[in-house]
Amino acid sequence: MNKTLTREGKIFLSLYSILLLIYPREFRRQYGSQMVLLLLDCERDASNRRALMRLWLRTLMDFVRTAPHEHLQNMRKENQFMNKLRTDLVAIGACLTLIIGALLLLNYGRSHQVSSILLFGHVLDALVFTGVIGNLIAFLLVRLTTLRPLRVVLWTFLIVSVASALASVAIASRVDPNFDAAKVVIGYAVSFLFWYGLHWLWAQKLKPSETS
Repeated sequence: MNKTLTREGKIFLSLYSILLLIYPREFRRQYGSQMVLLLLDCERDASNRRALMRLWLRTLMDFVRTAPHEHLQNMRKENQFMNKLRTDLVAIGACLTLIIGALLLLNYGRSHQVSSILLFGHVLDALVFTGVIGNLIAFLLVRLTTLRPLRVVLWTFLIVSVASALASVAIASRVDPNFDAAKVVIGYAVSFLFWYGLHWLWAQKLKPSETS
């Protein structure tokens, strides 16, 4: 490309390439080459030095106007990313805390034979299992697809809860003749309502910040 440029064109290109460094890196990567080609076309069309000076003045004014705007946009994108990451980490931390708390409570009840805890043993079992599997699947689907988050959560936990309940009933009823299938079904039903309700409340909390 440089072989077809005049000496003034090469100087023009070198100065413009330096000025492009004012823009954010992502902007230069996406639009830098197009801007250079457009400017070279305009430089070739300049019929005299006065036209070339007007082109330079217009180019400098464009830098003054657009470069701060692009940096501001870039800062907003970074802030949005950080806010989203912070929100995700809080949500993940809350889910992990609930799962670990339910697991510790269940283990404590079984090891110390606390009847009041064992009464809800099936619910705690379901909370732990569906909490781990359901939240992992829902998180991946929400991040990797454009599906609505609450709909993803609803169907994910519904499928995981129903499949887990059916599998537990089918397996345990063969091993233990005194197995109570109703308690397992109720446990997974309560677990489904708990996790979906928790995600629904979280979505309601995020709505004001999304619309502001």
